[in-house]
Amino acid sequence: MPGSDLVLTPKLRRASPALLAPGRRLFTDAQLRRETIDTLKRFLRAKLDNYVVAVRAINASQRLYRGVSHREVPALVSHLSYPPAEMVKKDGRANRAGVPMFYCSAAAPAVPFELRAKPGDLIALSEWQLNEPLWLHHLGYHGDALRRMGVPRAAARPVMITSPIPDENKANARLRRLLAMAFTEDVNVGDEYRYRQTIAINELLFDRAEPLRRVEGGPRFDEVAGTAYPAMQMLGVADNLALLPKFVDSSLTILKVLCLRVEAVDERKHAYTTLTVAHADTFRDGNILWRTDEPPPEHERRSHISYEDGHWTARNDRGQTFHFR
Repeated sequence: MPGSDLVLTPKLRRASPALLAPGRRLFTDAQLRRETIDTLKRFLRAKLDNYVVAVRAINASQRLYRGVSHREVPALVSHLSYPPAEMVKKDGRANRAGVPMFYCSAAAPAVPFELRAKPGDLIALSEWQLNEPLWLHHLGYHGDALRRMGVPRAAARPVMITSPIPDENKANARLRRLLAMAFTEDVNVGDEYRYRQTIAINELLFDRAEPLRRVEGGPRFDEVAGTAYPAMQMLGVADNLALLPKFVDSSLTILKVLCLRVEAVDERKHAYTTLTVAHADTFRDGNILWRTDEPPPEHERRSHISYEDGHWTARNDRGQTFHFR
């Protein structure tokens, strides 16, 4: 997914030696329960400095997929995009309550997994095109974090992602590992207070950011548009993105949307089955114009997605393998 452009930016101060000790975590569970996000950011800023961040561009024409759970088929494009601030009631991995974020994936099959979909759920799965390159932070791609997710050897990430900084010193590498492990922690339902840690990390990367230098053929914006990180529910073999809303408005175009009814989920086997119940590829004045022609038979609209022999596979009811689009 990432492009070839790379900018290195020093973000913070010198790292505390105690922070770099083997087995050290950024914060204790008690701190995450007790402290606010802003307090955690102050703690983190005081512990880190001269940490070098690799900012990489995502290429134009990249397709992105976003899923939103609904009770009924949505009518407006705004129901597919980032929510209004007043509707953001809970903290997420990259945003605090009250701060909208456009969460999406570079792989369509990741969406129901990342939503932790259950049988009976109705998901509006929209496909968007990136119209121009954008700068992204990358969190969570350290080899140790990917191995913890279960990334198979056959799906190993390229070195430019797992080791993005040329001639990186040991202290910076240890910090990058520490941040990657913290940001990609799998947060269980009921433990959402632990998102305070991931939010603090993500916000700190954007705080007081200086304009990025221009790269020929690269992004026209001199600021970072969001954060890319591995899809934990997909065992780290797909990429998720959290984009700031203003860059969605400036640089993304919606192409189509499918409404999927989740029929079955097997978390142990990393498998789910969906049935497409509505389809639209035309949008006018902010409205979704759902197709009204006779839909194909159910066996052509049903998808079985599973993880088999180190690969993600999509099949229809007849057992034919296809690309999930």
